[in-house]
Amino acid sequence: MFFHHRIMAFFLILGFSASGLSRVVDKTIVSINNDIILESDIEAFQKKLQSKSFQELFGGIDPKTLRDKNAALQLLVEEKIVDQQVKRLDLQANEQEVDAQIKSILKRNGITQDQLQDRLKQLGTSLSEYKQGIRRQIERRNLIDREIKPSLEVSEEQLRHFYLRQAQGDGQDLQYHIAHILFSKEKSGLANAEKRATSVFADLQKNPDGFENTAKEFSDDSASAASGGDLGFLALSTLSPELKQAVPKLALGAISKPVKTSGGYHILKVLESRASDFSSLPKEKKEAIRNQMINSEVEKKMLLWLERKKAEAHIVRLGDGNESK
Repeated sequence: MFFHHRIMAFFLILGFSASGLSRVVDKTIVSINNDIILESDIEAFQKKLQSKSFQELFGGIDPKTLRDKNAALQLLVEEKIVDQQVKRLDLQANEQEVDAQIKSILKRNGITQDQLQDRLKQLGTSLSEYKQGIRRQIERRNLIDREIKPSLEVSEEQLRHFYLRQAQGDGQDLQYHIAHILFSKEKSGLANAEKRATSVFADLQKNPDGFENTAKEFSDDSASAASGGDLGFLALSTLSPELKQAVPKLALGAISKPVKTSGGYHILKVLESRASDFSSLPKEKKEAIRNQMINSEVEKKMLLWLERKKAEAHIVRLGDGNESK
């Protein structure tokens, strides 16, 4: 699940506990519903988030945010509010749930608990602290399941529109109507194929509208040459690695520089692009898209939920006398 850094913070923070810190002289910064955040809490919080163990095991927070004291305080306030809601709704994770989650992680990664403990030791943390992080993950998932997901309803039409937006955005699910001119290494060798491709490309730069006629005259792909190099609509997954990289970068109607592949050199032209028909997608693909959309909506609604809970909370900034409820 890919979350905004604020969501990542409350969802993934590894075993941070303000009450467990030893303090000699300290300063109260904020009170949230009578829970306090001290100056030392912010420093310890920033140190924890920047630690090697957190970054490797959980990560996901912008390093610039971690170095900003006010941003860290904002995250801590939201952490307090989330913790309070977890307790109020009785959503705490028990030891059996934590152990089951860790067993699942071990199985998924093909490692033993001893190997996990060795890695945790290398990262400067412990299994006990790791369990605290897992516990917090479970509790925050419980909160999302209780407070956010029941309000999410995704219709087939909404799913289709989401799919189309995503396809246009990343290009991975687009089909491209492609024309090409092939200069085959089998016909005259790779060096000569490159020389011919370079010469033809130079002519096309002067006369791009002549692509179709040029393909008919010079392309070594006899199957497409007669139709001006037209290959029809193709998914990226059907293309060679080199063409898979080149095609999405081409603007519609633009002509590529010669692209080297195992077969020789290609000059490409993208005539159209379209998303695959949503109704024809396999069930597994649709389910993956549904999960992606739900995750996207969860993030938006969770941010709204946090803002609402902060507005409802009794928050006092003790350094400047400001108070909000």
